[in-house]
Amino acid sequence: MDDTGLDLCFDDSPLVTDTVMARHRVSPPPLVVPPLPPLAAEIARRTWEDRTRAEYIGVMVARRFHGLLVDLNAPNDVQELAVAILMHEQRHVSLCLAAARALGSEGELAFELDELQQPRTAAGPAADAFEMAAVTFALGEVTALGLVRSAIRAVPESGFREILRRIARDEVLHARIGPALLRACRAGQTSAWLPWPGDAAVRALVAAHRTALSTRAVVEPEDAAAARDPAIAGALATVAIPAGDTFKAAYLHALDRDVAATWRRFGLADLLEAPPGG
Repeated sequence: MDDTGLDLCFDDSPLVTDTVMARHRVSPPPLVVPPLPPLAAEIARRTWEDRTRAEYIGVMVARRFHGLLVDLNAPNDVQELAVAILMHEQRHVSLCLAAARALGSEGELAFELDELQQPRTAAGPAADAFEMAAVTFALGEVTALGLVRSAIRAVPESGFREILRRIARDEVLHARIGPALLRACRAGQTSAWLPWPGDAAVRALVAAHRTALSTRAVVEPEDAAAARDPAIAGALATVAIPAGDTFKAAYLHALDRDVAATWRRFGLADLLEAPPGG
């Protein structure tokens, strides 16, 4: 890549053969790849590589979140949860990578430097941490949980589906920590380290990011078009990839309905209302 990006090789070291260390590694489920049409095989490999890439970016995001919490001297339990989320994301990398490799990937993935570096902003650690709680977790991770649950329902049983199921179990925490922090923050319980910026500011922040997320391209147009062929769609489902149009619809449903339901459970529903003049 150019100087704005980096190619990373996801391989294993000789330590993987050490029996003690091996016990601490992720053990993916058995992955049996059925016969796939060439186009479906290519889409499947790229999709699982994209999932690996997204999970690795998730590692960097969780590392940033933990670092901000350290700077703010957040309570120990909150820091511990952030580390747990980081470890979940790393585990998801290994699971998705196993699926990609089973489908023929060489494990070489390209990233933008900003995705890996996750720079902080001039706003300061409290503002950055609050935005992560509200946007990354209370919006993004709630949507991600709804999306992976939808994918699990849409595909048949397989080792690939089991990977999604394992990821979903972890995502429950990822989707809960954001709204839980917002509720505590709004109640003044985190004022010593994470002050509430005010309802109006939160409404504006959330509205802007929900709009941005709603326009996000979650499926490549050519992949969605290819999956309109029932044979391609059926083949992709066997390796836990829902048809592109279905996936996009599930994403928008999660961003709308799942986010609204979650924020309502945490007493935050009014913060999803459009700000005056918005």
